[in-house]
Formats: sequence, structure tokens, C-alpha cells
Amino acid sequence: MKDKGYIVKRLLIIISVLFITSCSSITPEPPLPAQQKLSWGARKHILSSLQSWQLSGKIAVRTANDSGSASIDWAQKPNQFTISLLGPLGTNGLKLNGKPGQVTMVTAEGKQFTAKSAEQLLAEQWGFNLPVSYLYYWVRGLPAPDSGHTEKMDSWQRLTSLSQRGFRIEYLAYTRTSMIDLPAKMTITSPTLKTKIII
Repeated sequence: MKDKGYIVKRLLIIISVLFITSCSSITPEPPLPAQQKLSWGARKHILSSLQSWQLSGKIAVRTANDSGSASIDWAQKPNQFTISLLGPLGTNGLKLNGKPGQVTMVTAEGKQFTAKSAEQLLAEQWGFNLPVSYLYYWVRGLPAPDSGHTEKMDSWQRLTSLSQRGFRIEYLAYTRTSMIDLPAKMTITSPTLKTKIII
């Protein structure tokens, strides 16, 4: 006759097997897909609703005569923005504070310049014509709404390329946020410059 110890061990093994089997039969919820497949109309609606954000990354600009790079921090609210560029062309940096009709640039030395647009200030003080008012849309993966354009999509209805206002934007990578995929790497090219942004 088998002793009680042997019977207890057998019971423990059976209970363990039953427990493991019951746990393995519970199917966990699948993870969210790497890209959420939406129609282009639905994607544009969600992206357009993103009117406040904090963006950090790197930007490099090259022209026929010059080149430079900087770290970029962009804090956006519906009616105002702050863009900080640290280290452009070897300088200590600059900050753009903008609201409708007025943009102020503050240099690392404390000098201030004001104009109606960020494009004008960057062209005068940094030497590059960077279309900031269009970047507001392009960094979200959207065409600017007030100008004609041509676009190409991937199978997830995300922009892969966009031509607008003499610029060609190539979307090289996306990253997923809690809401939707957003551009992570992009290039902006015109006849006079090429810009690469890594977010």
C-alpha cells in the first residue's frame, strides 16, 4: 500500500497541472497593432484635432552654400507657439515665440527681433527659408489646408510623400502615440534647401 506522502505528492502534481492548464486556456487580449488602419478622412480628422503638443528632436538644414543642425523643441498651443533651436550653425541657440500676426525671436545673447512670420525671422537671422507655418501641419502628417498639393499614401493611409508650395516632404518613419501614428523622421526639400527632421 502506497504511503500518504506519495498520495499527497501525486495530488499536488495533478493540482499543479490543472492550474497551469486552466491559466494557459485564458487568451490574453492582443496588443494594439503597430499602425492603426484608418481611412484618410478619419486620420485627417484625428490629426487635425491635435492642436497642442510638445515636440523634441533634431533638425538639419543644407543649402548650396551652407549647412547647419540644431536640437529643436516645439511647444504648440492653439493660438501660440514656442520653438527653441539649440546650436544652429554653431551659435548658442535662439527661441521663437509666435502668435497670429507677430513672432518674436530671442537670441542666446538676449537680442530680440520681431516680424509678422517665423519664416521672415529665420531667413533674416538664421539664413534659411524654413516654412514654419506649413511645418505646423507637416509635422503631424497633414497637408496645409490653404494650398494645393499632391500626396502619396502607404497601405495604412499615412502620408509617404507630399508636394506643396514648392516643397517636397518625404515621410521616412512613423511612431505610434496613444491616439495615432505620427511622423518620426521626415525630409523637406525645395530647389534651395534640404531639411531633415528626426522627432
